[in-house]
Amino acid sequence: MASEAAKNYLGTRNKIHLDIETIPTQPEEEAKKVIADNIKPPANMSKAETIQEWHEGKGKYAGAKEALIEEVYRKTALDGAYGEVIAIGFAVDDGQVMSFSRANFVGEDVMLAAFFLELAKITKSDFFVGHHIRFDLEFLFKRCVILGINPGVNLNFQGRHNVHFFCTQEAWAGFKGFISQDNLCKVLGVEGKTDLDGSKVYDAYKAGEMDRIEAYVRDDVEKERYNYKRITFQVRPGDE
Repeated sequence: MASEAAKNYLGTRNKIHLDIETIPTQPEEEAKKVIADNIKPPANMSKAETIQEWHEGKGKYAGAKEALIEEVYRKTALDGAYGEVIAIGFAVDDGQVMSFSRANFVGEDVMLAAFFLELAKITKSDFFVGHHIRFDLEFLFKRCVILGINPGVNLNFQGRHNVHFFCTQEAWAGFKGFISQDNLCKVLGVEGKTDLDGSKVYDAYKAGEMDRIEAYVRDDVEKERYNYKRITFQVRPGDE
């Protein structure tokens, strides 16, 4: 639990409600080629002829290597060292939920720089609130380092919940515990995900549906902000 002094300090700071959407390494074709050149068959394969069949996609192994390459590739969206940010939703305290996306910027670096510049205009706080917010902060930190962008705020993903940031997942499930935001919404009687979720964001991106992705990330921020208020007893069931 945070100390009384920490609680008093946190109470005076703006809360930045944040959610990001990410995609795998770009460009896709080049990234998949690197994965294909280095990918290994399942560990339970030991016979040379079976391994060869797997690599060549023969018989019952037809498509198996390609499926694994796709799986490994998609997972790069979860690592800021390789994936990219395509949309950011945020709101300061009870302010308007805003979003930035790659639809309006020529590159990830320009989008991130614009986001942090806008954030600095609104608040000097670095107290972020989100669901599994460590992921968002770590991803943003790594992208900023790689792209040479000084965010101007402390993206302290290694900090403590309720001291350096507030994580609705940790508040509900405990340190290293897990509950999806969708399930937390259901528990708290909030309408869950739309027809879009994190696993479908890259396909939506490739289809050029950035407006849909921005609406999704803003909706996530709205839901997270309400869940935060419920968990901290600022609102009661049914309150808007």
